[in-house]
Amino acid sequence: MKTLSIEKKTDAYEISIQYPSTGNATIDGEIATWADHQADDFIKLATGADRQSGDNPYQLDWSFEVARNDEAIFAVIFSEETDTGGAHPNHDFATFNFEVPSGWRLYLPEMFDGHKALAKISPLAVTDLTKQVADSHNGGGDPDWVKQGAGPDWDNFRDFILQRDKLEIHYPDYQVAAYVEGDQETDIPLAILKGLTRSDRHAPVASFDCAAARTAAEKAICSDVALARLDRDVAEAFGRGVKFATEEAAKAKLKAGQVVWLGQRDAACPNAAVPCLTAAYRDRLTVLEKPVE
Repeated sequence: MKTLSIEKKTDAYEISIQYPSTGNATIDGEIATWADHQADDFIKLATGADRQSGDNPYQLDWSFEVARNDEAIFAVIFSEETDTGGAHPNHDFATFNFEVPSGWRLYLPEMFDGHKALAKISPLAVTDLTKQVADSHNGGGDPDWVKQGAGPDWDNFRDFILQRDKLEIHYPDYQVAAYVEGDQETDIPLAILKGLTRSDRHAPVASFDCAAARTAAEKAICSDVALARLDRDVAEAFGRGVKFATEEAAKAKLKAGQVVWLGQRDAACPNAAVPCLTAAYRDRLTVLEKPVE
């Protein structure tokens, strides 16, 4: 395995992204594409219209650690540090888990049985994290923060590593505790989750129950893994937007916009063709992921 990198430096930004090359074309292609997107998105941020000449360069650094590499799974966790002139650098994670040798990427909603699994994973995570925070504060801390950041929502557990005997879940700054608390992690033994796995983890999983799909668009989404993943991405981005909106007017506008978009999606794709829906979802995701001005 080799380490590749993206290194870019201008007066506006400094970028260093390290990532692995495994020799598996499928795995390497997905990781390299992700790394390119990280660089491109950061350049857009660093060269935006609100930047002033003479500002210190924005800095982005991604490093990685191979968390598992055996005959069944290749898993890697990326750690991000960005400095955009705030009070302190920001940190984040990104994880990838692939089946070997197929290169099929694993996602928790496709591995585990929806609400049943969340009803098990979330309380375990909340209990463990609450204890961690309390121990570091002699019984104090903010349990409500933990309950929100580790609540029954797959988006809360997006940064995970599938080990042989446990599920490692990593939480970025501010998700379950304050910045000063540092990185937070929950380890859940796979034995506890026995009976909650899906029979086919390659089958599509949308943001809604595919067993209840009724419309042509819903059935199309549930017929295609990539489109179902886009549907989840859009639903999660929308959910984050509503969650973090600071004003009720902003929340109402976002909700109304989602309803309008759903109507536009169906009008633009009357035959519910997968390529058409894919384009619609990608466009919507771009809009939802734009920074709030």
